[in-house]
Amino acid sequence: METTSALQVLTPADKCWMDFIRSRPEANIFHHPAWMELMREGYGYSPFILALTDADGSLCAGLPIMKVNSFLTGRRWVSLPFSDYCNSLHRDDPARDELTSQLVRMLRAGEFKKMEVRWSLPGQEGIQQVAQFVLHTIRLDPDPAQVSKKFKRTHLQNIRTAQERGVTVELGKELKHLRAFYDLQLETRKRHGVPAQPWKYFELLWRHIISKDMGFVLLAKHENEIIAGMVYLGWGRTLIAKYAASREDHFNLRPNNLLFWEGIRWGCQNGFAVFDMGRTEIENAGLRNFKSRWGAVEEPLYYSILSRKPIQRSNGRLERIMRSVIQHSPLWVCRLSGELLYRHVG
Repeated sequence: METTSALQVLTPADKCWMDFIRSRPEANIFHHPAWMELMREGYGYSPFILALTDADGSLCAGLPIMKVNSFLTGRRWVSLPFSDYCNSLHRDDPARDELTSQLVRMLRAGEFKKMEVRWSLPGQEGIQQVAQFVLHTIRLDPDPAQVSKKFKRTHLQNIRTAQERGVTVELGKELKHLRAFYDLQLETRKRHGVPAQPWKYFELLWRHIISKDMGFVLLAKHENEIIAGMVYLGWGRTLIAKYAASREDHFNLRPNNLLFWEGIRWGCQNGFAVFDMGRTEIENAGLRNFKSRWGAVEEPLYYSILSRKPIQRSNGRLERIMRSVIQHSPLWVCRLSGELLYRHVG
C-alpha cells in the first residue's frame, strides 16, 4: 500500500476513530475515547487524535495524544498520561513509518516542543528512546486450566494457601467497591512513599470505564475484612491489571496471588486473548521475577521522546525525599500530595 501524507486531527469520539480501533486487534482501553475523557475531566488535559488517511480517505494509522500544560513540568504532548503504554495503531508498517515522519515534521515546524510517546517509534532524527520499564503479558485461553499449566509451583501453592486459609474474592462494579479499593490504595501508596491519586479520579474511573462494563474491581476478603484489591480494565482483546493494593499485615494469606488468578480466570472465561500485568521498572528484579513466574512474557518497554533538546535524566533525589516524607507522615499527606501533584506528572 502506498500511504499519503494526509494527516487529520480528530476528536476522540469521532466515529472514524472508533471504527478504526475496533478493527485493530492490538487496540486496548488506552485507545478508547472513554479513557481520554477520564483524563480530560480528571486532570484538565486536552485530548485529540492524530490520524493518517490513505488515498481513498480511510484511516490507516493513528495515535491518541493529550496536551499537558503545567507550570511545574512544562508544556508537552503525551501519549498518554497515566497509561503504562500507548502503542500507535497502524494498518501496516508503511503507515506507521509515515505517521512517525509526520510527528517529526511537526516537531521541526515548532508545533510542539516536546512529545512523549509511551511506545517505540521507528528510529528517525529527533526521536530519543528511553528504556526504563519492561512489560509482562500472558496469552489467554478459553480454558483457564491451560493457562495455569505455565504457572510456577510457588504461585500455584500460594493460590491454594489463600483458598485454604479462607480468603474469598468478590467481583464488584459499583462505586462502593471502588471506594473500598481506594481506602486500601491510600495505605499502600503511603507504605511505598508515593502520592495517591485523588478520589475524584477513581469516581471518574467508575463513571467513564467501570460503569460502562469496561472494568471491574476484585476485592479479597478474610473473615469479612477486605485485605487486598485489584482494579482491572478490559476492552478489545486485552484485560489489564491496572491498580493493586493490599494490607501489609495480611501478606501471609497470599491474597494477591488469588486476585491475579481470579483476574486471569475471568479473562479466559470472558473472551480476552491477552492478560496485561502492567509495566515494571527494569531494576525491580523481585517484581519482574514475580510476574514472570505466572508464565508471562517479558518484553522491553521503550518510550519515544520527540524533542530538539537531549533528555534530562533525573537523579531521583527529589523522589527519594518525597518518599521519605510520605512514609513518615499521616495518611492525609499521601492523599493531599496526590491531589496537588498528579496532574503535573501525567
